Amino acid sequence: MTATAAMDAVAAALGASDVLVMQRAGEALQLVGGTGRGAGWAGSVEVQAADEPHVGLAGPGEAPVRLSGSDPVRVVGPYWSQHAALVPVGDDHVVAVGSGSPIRASDAELLRHAAEAVAEVGDVSSAKLLADELEVVDAVRKLMQFRPENIRDTARHIAEVAGGALSCEFAAVLMKTADGPMVELAGATREQCDDPQLCTDLVRLARRMGDEPLVEQDVEDAGLVGRGMGIVSRYALAIGDGQDGAVLVVGHGSVRPRGFTSLCLRVGRSLADAAEVLLSQAAAREQLRAERDLFARQARTDSLTGLGNRVAWTDALEAESARRARYGHPVVLMTVDVDGLKRTNDRFGHVSGDELLIGAASILRSHLREADVVARIGGDEFGILLPETEADGMPDLVARIEAACRDWRGSNPELRLSLSVGWAAPDAGEELLDALRTADERMYLAKRRA
Repeated sequence: MTATAAMDAVAAALGASDVLVMQRAGEALQLVGGTGRGAGWAGSVEVQAADEPHVGLAGPGEAPVRLSGSDPVRVVGPYWSQHAALVPVGDDHVVAVGSGSPIRASDAELLRHAAEAVAEVGDVSSAKLLADELEVVDAVRKLMQFRPENIRDTARHIAEVAGGALSCEFAAVLMKTADGPMVELAGATREQCDDPQLCTDLVRLARRMGDEPLVEQDVEDAGLVGRGMGIVSRYALAIGDGQDGAVLVVGHGSVRPRGFTSLCLRVGRSLADAAEVLLSQAAAREQLRAERDLFARQARTDSLTGLGNRVAWTDALEAESARRARYGHPVVLMTVDVDGLKRTNDRFGHVSGDELLIGAASILRSHLREADVVARIGGDEFGILLPETEADGMPDLVARIEAACRDWRGSNPELRLSLSVGWAAPDAGEELLDALRTADERMYLAKRRA
């Protein structure tokens, strides 16, 4: 009979789904083999005997320790089971057997079959060690197969890969941003990610970590990242060197309670180290995109008034021409000129002239809709495009603008603001540039009348 078959026979004789053979090494216990979880976790579990209350009761020469309840409990290290027994074998081994149903075997039967399990355990096979290494490599590969465009999506990707690689029901990345802490959860809605209580609890958990990762095989607190949301064990660690405040937190839920093996800790550490690269790339791309957008806005913005400049005006006319050609919706064009700007500059200086321009821009913007385009297209001239606008409302709009100009007061009591306004509503099929010329003619006519 092979060692695997013999171990399976031990499990069958005891009515167990898992057999874990733990070997003492000084104050530590190492999982060296078994069946079920014992085989799958062999070589990847090491715990300190002093941290295991049930193991302390199963010392050499003691009777088996039985555990049983309506819900799974932690038996040893990362292993949880609803029904279990810890069986001491000699001075060097403790065997844990677990099942979903009560273990009926007598103490004598437990001792005999546990001894058989110890006798069948050898060194961890090279195939098992290779499989563990490939698991780490595969997790990192999945993480890095991602183009990080922004921090939020990258943090969500890190949480999802970590949760999947570690078979965790809970996975989150906590980040520091200019606006405060940010949380991304695997498989969660935006509302869940933005939960302020969750953010507060994760920040508190991150502070508890200190300089070392935090591993809790049996969570005791009832916070949102603890028993309060069904998390029975959790693992928190800094991403990279932790200087940027990024933290990865994963947790196992009560649906399938278990803890974290040393292999789990290795996978988590490898993912956290690789995640630092992704987050750095995401931050760099966000900054580059923000700078590019800023330069683009500056290239299209009049620095004095904050309105669009001639480049923005030309683009707006081209876009509206294309829209009219497709939909034929109404539009109105306006041209506005600041009266007597040169005289103001000559008499009071360019600072006063600038004040008139800024005042004109403010009045125009305040009397128009958000969708309307206002641009400074010359030294004293403004262009306005009003999409989805009929001609019959224009006289009233012009009257309101003229009234606002009469009420305007500058820093110099002698300054007066006056605008000459012309407008045109192109007919169907009429080009916008033709309507713009009509608006210019009416504006110059109004200026001559002023």
